[in-house]
Amino acid sequence: MNRLKNLPSASTQNLASLIDAKAQQVVSMALSSSDTVQVSLFTFADGEMVSEESYPGDTFYLLVEGETKITLGDREIPMVAGDILAVEADRLHAIGGGTGFKVLQVTIHA
Repeated sequence: MNRLKNLPSASTQNLASLIDAKAQQVVSMALSSSDTVQVSLFTFADGEMVSEESYPGDTFYLLVEGETKITLGDREIPMVAGDILAVEADRLHAIGGGTGFKVLQVTIHA
């Protein structure tokens, strides 16, 4: 495999089990090494967040475990495990706060 990394290939594994939370940190794990698609798994400790930022490609978030919110301007969009949300390229947004959670982030560059 040239473009995927840190993923099981001999047997299945639960996605959430690939990454462990650390107190007062946001931990990330890259799952791809492509110039056009970035796939990362994140775990956020209680109270942690990524403040407002944007990405040059369309991005979607799949909440793997826990609950969180994504803030788009003055809108707060709650998410629970299993929810998915797309954010268009170059749109400022923030994620996190509250209790700990795990999220898969996929950004597709043109």
